[in-house]
Amino acid sequence: MTLATHLRPALLALTAVVSFAAQAQQPQPVQVTQPDAASLRVRIYNASPRPITMRVENLSTATLILDETHRLPAYGTLLKFNTLPSGRYALTLRVGPDRYRYTIQVDNQAPGRATIAVRETTTRRVESGLAAL
Repeated sequence: MTLATHLRPALLALTAVVSFAAQAQQPQPVQVTQPDAASLRVRIYNASPRPITMRVENLSTATLILDETHRLPAYGTLLKFNTLPSGRYALTLRVGPDRYRYTIQVDNQAPGRATIAVRETTTRRVESGLAAL
């Protein structure tokens, strides 16, 4: 038996540990938090070469409130809902092959007293044969 025969299992184990540690350090592609009663903080980490898209739509009126595209590997923003009328809104994010959708219920009955309730409705990987075209 050679030294290489003894080192091979150790090197394989070390490679697995390093790979696991690297995956553990990579942030989630999308992080959505609520820092106050009427805002959402959105952080996006994009490992793909495709752009990030972010949309906010009023579901009652089908009005597009925000439509942004970013090509940065990381992007963050604070979305404030305190000036929007009461109703249901959708926040849709597309990061590489993944799509995230959040439903936001805005209650803006009194000026300066807006509140939101947020629910993640979908997180899915978008698989499309059209992507190759």
